[in-house]
Amino acid sequence: MRASLEAAWQAEQARYSKFGDLAETKMAVQAGVMWSVVYNPFELGPVAPVIRGNPWAWDPSPVNDDWPFVLFDWDTHFAAYMLSLDTKALGYSALMQIIKAKTPDGFVANGYAPSRKSTHSQPPVGSRVLLEMYRRHADSWLITLLIDDLIDWSDWFWANRRLAPLGITALGGDSMQAGRFESGLDDSPMYDGDFFERNVSHVGSKLLGQMTLYDVGMASMVVQEAEALAVLAPIAKQPDALAQKLRTRAAAQRSLISQHLWDEQGGIFTNKFWNGTFYRRITPTSFYALMAGAATDEQAKAMVTQWLLSPEHFCIAPDGDFAGNHDDCYWGLPSIERSDPAFPPLGYWRGYIWGPMAQLVYWSLQQYDHVPEVRSGRKALCKQMTALMLSQWEAHRHICENFSPHKTADDSKGDCSGTKFYHWGALAGMITLVEEGHY
Repeated sequence: MRASLEAAWQAEQARYSKFGDLAETKMAVQAGVMWSVVYNPFELGPVAPVIRGNPWAWDPSPVNDDWPFVLFDWDTHFAAYMLSLDTKALGYSALMQIIKAKTPDGFVANGYAPSRKSTHSQPPVGSRVLLEMYRRHADSWLITLLIDDLIDWSDWFWANRRLAPLGITALGGDSMQAGRFESGLDDSPMYDGDFFERNVSHVGSKLLGQMTLYDVGMASMVVQEAEALAVLAPIAKQPDALAQKLRTRAAAQRSLISQHLWDEQGGIFTNKFWNGTFYRRITPTSFYALMAGAATDEQAKAMVTQWLLSPEHFCIAPDGDFAGNHDDCYWGLPSIERSDPAFPPLGYWRGYIWGPMAQLVYWSLQQYDHVPEVRSGRKALCKQMTALMLSQWEAHRHICENFSPHKTADDSKGDCSGTKFYHWGALAGMITLVEEGHY
């Protein structure tokens, strides 16, 4: 038995050799996501919840004490993406579980458990994750299995989340807080206040509505999903007209973002109230406009040089070496820019650093690779985010739900600012594995 275990260990170690200097990064990413994979008889397969068991008592009446679990929307999509790096069966299972948990109304819910589903959605990233998986593994059957559900989700956003009069995507639900939850950024300073328009919805008998705020980040993700679906549709042998409809949808929303959400005064894409007033609380979601292709090259350059690479805003040093950063914004990409009044006291999505934001900003910067300043900014982002993840992994063997932006996070006194083993924290290392050609 001891010899068998030793052989298995040696075989596992050999898997990291192809990653060279990134072997430890690969190990951390793999550990971060594999720790949460469980087999649940209710789902007839492996699932990738954020935490084992029934966190926050989210499932009020589990079928069995051994089975409680909750899947959150974008958390699980990103877990599937990381699993598919080299364990595609687990990645496929995780992706199928969350997409097939779609509600009868057509959207993937913020949270899903066997006896509960949210009445609002979350950031739509499923089509992009599926496209990335296809580019790596080329299994068209998975697209055929999931594309109808993903089209329903895109259609639902289009029908239910465009805010008049411009028709740009806005967050919604049965309350202002539900809209915040739909953003995935539960207490972000972008949504401080109460600007919510209530109206009667077809979801049961509840009063639902929308924030009266055109949302750069959410609108840009809606564009990304439509574009990804347009690529996936012909692979699944869908009619040509469907791909055209999706591209038209993406183009319409992209044009609205370009025309109305660029803030010349700030030099960055910014959320705007429906009365035409910008709401200048800037987070990394402003960079998602690049994901949508909504920026000119000059705008993209300005956002990177004046915001991403600024020690007063998002604290990514030009060479990814932390040079010039303040100790309170040392690691970079805080969830609210450093100069915002919400940053000094910090809080959940009020200054801590998050893996999913790093991933989405990375995808956004990829779209403008032809702009040298953007390409350099992307590479610097990877260096700092991965160094942050490794600082916690090497010191504590933790993969953080979120990370402190303070420099002390890299010493023996520092530790995760949230849950200490939460799979999407590993996205901070995953982006470097992608950048260096390992995905």
